[in-house]
Amino acid sequence: MNPILYTLEKTTDSLWLALCESYPKLIRFNPPQIILNNRFTKTAGCSYQETNIIHLGNKFFPKNYNQMFQTILPHEIAHQADYNLFGLSEKKCGHGKNWAKIMVKLGLPADKYHSLEI
Repeated sequence: MNPILYTLEKTTDSLWLALCESYPKLIRFNPPQIILNNRFTKTAGCSYQETNIIHLGNKFFPKNYNQMFQTILPHEIAHQADYNLFGLSEKKCGHGKNWAKIMVKLGLPADKYHSLEI
């Protein structure tokens, strides 16, 4: 297995468990599956909530390794948790009040966009 993917899966499990402590209803759901996407060049990550899959831009990792784990992955996991807990987001692109609260629970600012470069 790809070492980045392995670490992403372990980090996802850890973040999901932390969210389950804050939101016990999440225990009924599996953590999202992580896929490294080689086609992403502007978007660092995307949550496909209905299928419980997160795509992360593989090309971003060489220059942004830490930020992909510390910011982008939690951002996308927050989208999945938002969907599982509250259904479709009240805001376009899923950056509504509930998503923002989940980001704060993860100890992160509710920033909608990144400034990463490939």
